[in-house]
Amino acid sequence: MDHPNLIILGSDGKTLRTDALNLIRYYGIRAYPFTKERLDEVEAEEKVRREAQSLESLLVSDERNFLIKHGGAKVPVAELVGKTVGLFFSARRWDFPRVLSRHLSIFFTDYTGQLVKIYNELLRKGEDFEIVFLSHDDSEQDFDEFYERMPWLALPFADNTENKLSRYFQLQLMPALVILGPDGKTVRTDTLDVIRKSGYRAYPFTKERLNELVAENEARREAQTVESLLVSAKRNFLIKNGGAKVPVAELVGKTVGLYFSARCCVPCKILTVRLAEIYNKLLKKGEAFEIVFLSRDRLGEFNMYWAEMPWLALPYRDKTVTKLSRYFRVNDIPALVILGPDGKTLQADALPYIRQYGERAYPFTKEWLDELEAEDKAKREAQTLESLLVSDERNFVIKHGGAEVLVSELVGKTVAFYFSAHASESGRAFTVELVEAYNKLKERGEAFEVVFISSDKGQEAFEDSYKSMPWLALPFGDKTNKDLQQHFRAGDLDIPVLVVVGPDGKTLTEEAVSEVRALGAGAYPFIDYHLEGMDCETDEYMEEDTYSEIDENRKPAGVICDGDFCYRAKW
Repeated sequence: MDHPNLIILGSDGKTLRTDALNLIRYYGIRAYPFTKERLDEVEAEEKVRREAQSLESLLVSDERNFLIKHGGAKVPVAELVGKTVGLFFSARRWDFPRVLSRHLSIFFTDYTGQLVKIYNELLRKGEDFEIVFLSHDDSEQDFDEFYERMPWLALPFADNTENKLSRYFQLQLMPALVILGPDGKTVRTDTLDVIRKSGYRAYPFTKERLNELVAENEARREAQTVESLLVSAKRNFLIKNGGAKVPVAELVGKTVGLYFSARCCVPCKILTVRLAEIYNKLLKKGEAFEIVFLSRDRLGEFNMYWAEMPWLALPYRDKTVTKLSRYFRVNDIPALVILGPDGKTLQADALPYIRQYGERAYPFTKEWLDELEAEDKAKREAQTLESLLVSDERNFVIKHGGAEVLVSELVGKTVAFYFSAHASESGRAFTVELVEAYNKLKERGEAFEVVFISSDKGQEAFEDSYKSMPWLALPFGDKTNKDLQQHFRAGDLDIPVLVVVGPDGKTLTEEAVSEVRALGAGAYPFIDYHLEGMDCETDEYMEEDTYSEIDENRKPAGVICDGDFCYRAKW
């Protein structure tokens, strides 16, 4: 259990509820005594309440019938009746782009900033729309500082209505935006996700409007061209290093990659190096391929990062970057979208193919990728230890001191391929665990060996890595290194990776890092039925526990909780 929970037992000792904290959060003391009958009564009461819901029933209290705006002026709630109203539940501590460092804030959505832009755009268009800020701040100073960012109305800080309404709308993720229609009824409670994808075009946020947007997007995709995507009213060109302008029209008929990235993102920087190698190889072959950089950088880092790239870019802070991020639903970076020669989307997420096949993935068509997958499947079925490790130039691996060990001497053993690098902190930590397991297996006389496949960037770094390892290695710089990294999808972004092949040369597991971490030398010989046997005590214990019931109430992936509420992380 990774969060507080409350289990309710009845007077007979039987379990009534395993999710009582959620019930208390939503209904307070009204949930008592937590029986099914009482909860059915509360649900019926809530249904009646929602049917009678109005803007004033939500926002007016016995002591207050107004909201406030900047400067402290009071605005009667009655003035909002008939408008579409957004209830914005947030707090300064959840305003990550402002409270986190510049490098970390790139990974979090600035919901407040997005909402300000949408609010101003809707008012400019004359829409009858208003937003009310309901603060969950801990102090009035935090409230005041955060509210300065917002051009709309607010509940007074001392008011407790925000807690009542958080329970009423059963909000678990913060920040949150609830939309009320002109009749005061709830339109939707997940509006922040909607505006992140569609912006102000989603207004008035009804189901009908969202269905219209889906239809519009489908029509746009059918008519999609590279020019419709990259040309704007003010710009029909891209830029290359040095500042020269390249007409977007020159990309028509080419396969084009749209690369969403940022310098502050470490996985992005690693991928950029790999992508540049692939790009240069394809151009050298004369392929009609181009990449366009769409920057998520801040301030002057755009120029520093782009200087490392050999391809084109959209100008810094061009609005097309935001438009295309929404259009292709790019939430995480790095991201690579591939457009075909006709401008249509070939791959909305090309990174897995880049990592697995490198330049072989080009031209990224479904038919070609299906062929590659079939080839890989055939190779795996015919896989032997020698087909993996032997090349035309080399039939050996090395041990410390440079002595050669014939690959044929390893045939018939269980062999682990260890992908790591000295620069990887998690790799260095796992090496210690693997050395301990390896030594125990050797002491037992098991037919087991490890071969180090280096992801280091130089001979010196390779030697720093290898000196702590008691096993064999591929020579540094051997072309088989990259072949194996692609074959087992063990690139720089994935290490450490431990792949185990059995005595027949077939792959037993590509997830041996977690198995060694959990079981040490006990993971050997990495056969499914053996591992199931190792886990049987845990399984019996879990049958006694209420894990399956508790698990249903756990927070979703990508969500971090703070007290009663959880906030959304982009990664």
